[in-house]
Amino acid sequence: MRNSPSFCQARVHASGYSLLELLVVISLIAVLMTVGSFGIKNFSKASGVSSGVPIAQGVFAQARALAIEKGTNTRVMMHCDNRTDSLNRERNLRYMVVQYEDTKNTEVTTDDEWVTASKGVKLPEGVFYSVSLSNRTTAPDTTLSSGPLPGGAVQNCRVYEFNSQGIITSPVPVANNVPRFVIRAGSLPPGQTEPIPASGAGERNVGGFVIWRNGRTSVFRHPDQVFF
Repeated sequence: MRNSPSFCQARVHASGYSLLELLVVISLIAVLMTVGSFGIKNFSKASGVSSGVPIAQGVFAQARALAIEKGTNTRVMMHCDNRTDSLNRERNLRYMVVQYEDTKNTEVTTDDEWVTASKGVKLPEGVFYSVSLSNRTTAPDTTLSSGPLPGGAVQNCRVYEFNSQGIITSPVPVANNVPRFVIRAGSLPPGQTEPIPASGAGERNVGGFVIWRNGRTSVFRHPDQVFF
């Protein structure tokens, strides 16, 4: 029995894709997946900076409010100790605490000392405080200090201090040159004092804010402001 033309045509259409066509499709899928993975990776880094800025702002707001409430000096301590033991490696340029100055004749102590107000806070994974960008141009340098932090040992820290009125007193604002707090996505090898910018994230995957004389903060709206 002879095959009818329609039957032959159906057999041709059912023969499927050629090997070349399949290879082209697979190559396109591979390229799209590679591009997508870079996009997701970079989005994750940018998301870390975006979430890290309000976390840090909350810490500064806590320090200012505590100063006014207790009528004493307070400070934000950013862990900045590049010693390579496990505690410092875990906390370096990521861990922050708020402390208040406990004056004499209080129920806490009989000597002037700094007391940690609450549990410390960490920046998101892969996001670090940048000393160089926080001290950039004519902005006042953050003060380096040593003090006891949760964990028992004495560590070096960058310090932002407020007086009993919630005014920032260290670093000292000078005219329009006000203290800055800047973070960036990247990595921090053991012993380093500055984060290495994340590969593929661009030099400007950064964020932060300025601290005005009254202790309030304003976020940088564009990365260019960080590098100005």
